[in-house]
Amino acid sequence: MTKLYKYLFLFLFTTPLHGQILHYENFAVILDTTKHVKGNIVPSFQYQNLKEDLIKFENTADLSLLFKKNAMTIANKVELSRFGDETFESGGYFFIEYRRIQDTLPFALEPYFQAHWNEVRGLDRKYAAGANLRWRALYKKNTGVFAGFGPFYEYEKWDYRGVPDSETIPNPANSITNELIRLGSYISFKQRFAEKFLLDLSIYYQDDIQNLFTNPRAGSSSRLTYKLTKYLGLTLLYQNMYDPQPLVPIDKVYHNVVFSFSINI
Repeated sequence: MTKLYKYLFLFLFTTPLHGQILHYENFAVILDTTKHVKGNIVPSFQYQNLKEDLIKFENTADLSLLFKKNAMTIANKVELSRFGDETFESGGYFFIEYRRIQDTLPFALEPYFQAHWNEVRGLDRKYAAGANLRWRALYKKNTGVFAGFGPFYEYEKWDYRGVPDSETIPNPANSITNELIRLGSYISFKQRFAEKFLLDLSIYYQDDIQNLFTNPRAGSSSRLTYKLTKYLGLTLLYQNMYDPQPLVPIDKVYHNVVFSFSINI
């Protein structure tokens, strides 16, 4: 097991640091408190109809560690893509979160940091750091219902590489940066059933903390995993995001569908 832990940490930290909403409730949550390590490695192949055809291979890894009453989740993603005739690394993220688990209280404070980019949409880079107050509404071995909210700082830098209509691109096409203090919230439901299936649903809502409910950013994620063996599964994932006022003229709604094998720890 020591060699396995070393390999996992090496895998997580030797790949680089995606969209504006990072669906972090998809990352490993330990429902069985007797298990001290849990994670997923998910290689996949995708096709998306963006400004040009996008074909890409990506690998996602997440790892949760439970030690005494402390939980640490680390996740990252690397994407190698072909966009039209150009091959490049189109995006990825790095995410780390800490949580103190309380047996007597249903609440926990979860500070986190994330960095990500998505070149094909024009997101050159994004950094965010904050903390959520997490409510453990229902917590059993095979079922979990969680909700959380809290403030976070967000920095974004955008360019015009993902704009589909060239007539809407200004001249000169300088990069745009934006900094905000936002209030984020989420609710998630996780259910393991028939010993073979894991259902994972989550909804996210974010807005400027000084202008709540004026330009809300929202997203959702739905994932179903079928366990083929103890360590191998099939995963179907659908994610979306809505931003009413993107900084550059791209689509307000973004969809992502992934069908892949997952390696479960």
